[in-house]
Amino acid sequence: MTHYSWCPVCGAALPPAPDPVTVHTCRQCGFQFWQNSKPAVGALITRRGADATEVLLTRRGVDPHRGQWDLPGGFLENGELPVAGLVRELREELGVEALDPCLVAADVDEYPREDVAEEARFVLCLYFTCAIPTDARLTPADDVTECRWHSLEHLPADVAFGSNRRALALLRSRQEARGRSS
Repeated sequence: MTHYSWCPVCGAALPPAPDPVTVHTCRQCGFQFWQNSKPAVGALITRRGADATEVLLTRRGVDPHRGQWDLPGGFLENGELPVAGLVRELREELGVEALDPCLVAADVDEYPREDVAEEARFVLCLYFTCAIPTDARLTPADDVTECRWHSLEHLPADVAFGSNRRALALLRSRQEARGRSS
C-alpha cells in the first residue's frame, strides 16, 4: 500500500503507518486516507456451442497482462452501481447489451501496478452471468483487441488474473452439475 508523507488537507507531516496499512490518519486534522480494494465487474457470457458450452473471452490490449485472455468487464466508476458498470463495460469493450445480469461470485485479486512500485492495488471482483443478444455483432474496442468464444472444457492457459480463473472454474462446475442433474 502507498505510504503518504504529507496530509493533502492540512499539509501536516504524517508519521509512518504500520504495515499493512488500510487507513492512514492525520494526527493534526484527523483526515483519513482509506485504502480499500477497488471494485470491478466481470461478465461470464455463455452460449451453447456445437459440442459444449462456450464462454466469451477478450484479449487484453493494455497492461497488466497485455495479450492474455480476460473476461469482459472493468473497474466501476465512482458511485456507479455494479450492474450499471457491467452494462457500460460491455458497451465500451464489445458494443453489446448485457441481458439479465445475475451476480454469481465475488473475489479479491491483486492488480499489479508497475507505475507505483510500493503499491499493490487490490480489486474486489464481482462476477455476473449474463446473456447478449443472439444477433449481436461483437466489436472489440476500448482496451480489448480481440474477442473469441472458448469451450469451457478447453480454456486457454493464458487467462489473466487468478480471480478470472476461479470464476471460470466455478462456471464450469455449475455447468457440469446442471449436466449431471439433467
